Amino acid sequence: MTNQVKKLAPEIWEAIKGAKRILLHFHPYPDPDSVGSALAMFHALQALGKKTTVIKGDSPLPEYLSFLPGYEAITPKNYLEINPADFDLFLLLDISQPNRVTGLGEVKFPPPLKTVLIDHHITAEPFAEINLIAPEYPATAQIIYDLFLAWRIKLTSDIAACLFMGIYTDTGGFKYRGTTKDTFRVVAALVELAPNFPELIFQLENNNAPGQLRFEGLAMSSIEVVGQGEVALVALSLSALSARGLRYEDTQGISIANHLKSVKGWEIGATLVESRPGVVRASFRTRDPKRFDVSKLAVALGGGGHAGAAGAVLKMPFAAAKSEFLQKLTTIYPEFQ
Repeated sequence: MTNQVKKLAPEIWEAIKGAKRILLHFHPYPDPDSVGSALAMFHALQALGKKTTVIKGDSPLPEYLSFLPGYEAITPKNYLEINPADFDLFLLLDISQPNRVTGLGEVKFPPPLKTVLIDHHITAEPFAEINLIAPEYPATAQIIYDLFLAWRIKLTSDIAACLFMGIYTDTGGFKYRGTTKDTFRVVAALVELAPNFPELIFQLENNNAPGQLRFEGLAMSSIEVVGQGEVALVALSLSALSARGLRYEDTQGISIANHLKSVKGWEIGATLVESRPGVVRASFRTRDPKRFDVSKLAVALGGGGHAGAAGAVLKMPFAAAKSEFLQKLTTIYPEFQ
């Protein structure tokens, strides 16, 4: 447990104890760390007798994570479809910027609503009343685990399963550089409570729909090599998807950028996928975060993330988004000119 967590754990706990109606949500295009952290907190708060609501946020429900305990309790609404004044505490988990609350309109927190941010992204902005930003953690789920220990929350198998999945995926199956000996200490404790963890991993990795495999095939056949041969790019418009009978939902849970950076010589893997007209989701991965900190590229495009893995949402026509990406790429990394 880091000093930042020790310092703010009591203050966050007081906010929770004083709240009666608590809101949780997923960031756009939620990953298992977003979903697992929120659902773990949901189980813990429910056990404390708190009336807790988890909303899905901007994106469709992540069906590939439907095996996680508590998934059925998710309310299929975004932040603009609820009345925030109905709640007295909003726990913003794995949220780095206000536009990660919602990108569909202006984010407002009415006066009765207290806000607490808990995040691990190096690009996170302190926009809440209480801001626990700990980039030394490889996953928000690991921060939540340490907070639960500090608060003496009784961990259950459901909580453990959700936290395990968040940590497992955000560390790339314990392959990413942010993974530490503390990560393995935490995971060892979690699998004691969730001994079915092989089944959880199986469900995650073997829960694809046919459309997802067709999307992978389309992506692999659409690779462009740019940036002096060191950047592999897959750029797909909605029309390209629909021509193959695919929906944007078929792209969820598939990290093409990770596949791209697995190739020796391709230092950065990048994807640009149009999710709806005028909205393009960008994802970046790199083999060498010290040489190519892709969070800088993501921030330049209005997003954020980590040195090794980052992303952004570009609100512009697809062709303009691709042009903007290529321009920022050579600006951030002059060696690609």
